[in-house]
Order: sequence, then structure tokens, then C-alpha cells
Amino acid sequence: MKATMLCATVVVLAICGCSAHAARDPASTAATTRVPAASTTMNANLNGTSWKFVEVAGTPVPPKVTATLSFKDGHASGKAGCNAYGARYTIEADGTAHFQRTLSTKMACLQPAGAMRVERGVFAALQHAVRVEREGAGLTLLDAAGKPLARLLRTASR
Repeated sequence: MKATMLCATVVVLAICGCSAHAARDPASTAATTRVPAASTTMNANLNGTSWKFVEVAGTPVPPKVTATLSFKDGHASGKAGCNAYGARYTIEADGTAHFQRTLSTKMACLQPAGAMRVERGVFAALQHAVRVEREGAGLTLLDAAGKPLARLLRTASR
């Protein structure tokens, strides 16, 4: 059952990712695909890494809730507490972050407790993050005022 759901989720995200890419208009393409040359350092440092959300909106993630973020070749993906998601991202050398066109599955989860709260926080963090700071095994998503939106710890890459 879990394997079937995982496969279905991957197929849905792949289809949605293709359709979102094809639907872009030329004006938004120029604005969202421009990546300054300086961005390669931070992008390269995060490319191929995986992270687990440990705090969202100032609240610890419950132990039974899984919320993850993986970076690979300009695409961010993971589990937000209940649903799987994917987005395009750029992170410049100075830590300036842009997450665009976030797509997700749309299931409601009653269990584990706190899953939907965490999910709302993960999506809010991705939407409002303007800076990423990496220190050792930790990653922090920050808003425009420098306030932490989410804290993550590095996990083994898949």
C-alpha cells in the first residue's frame, strides 16, 4: 500500500511539474530563471543534500511527524508532514533564497498528531523564506526580517 502511494505521488508530482513548466509565460520565465553567477557556490553546497525539519514556526516538529527537504539540480522536494511536495529553487552565494512553483499532493492527515500543523508551517516557510543559512549540520530558513521560519538538520542523502 505504501509503495503504491509513493509511486502514485511521484507520478503526480512529475506530471504536475511538467505541466507547470509548460504553462509559464515569457515574462515570468525571465524573472524566475535568472540565476546570478555567484549563486553556484551555495547551490553546489546544498545540491544533493537532504534535511529533516526539526522546528517550524518556532515549534518543535513532533517525533512521529516526518517533514523533509532535499535539494537536487535546482529542484527541492520532500514530505511536508502529510503530503509530498516539489518546487524549483535558487540560493545565491550570499544565502538569498527563492522557492518557486511549489506543488504538492492534497491529502488530509489526521495522524500522526501535528502533521497538518507542521505541513502548514513547512509550506509557509518555503513561501516566505528569503534567506538560507547553513551552519555545520544545521540549515535555517529565514524571512525578510531575519526571523527563523524553520530549522532543519542534515540527514543521509538518498
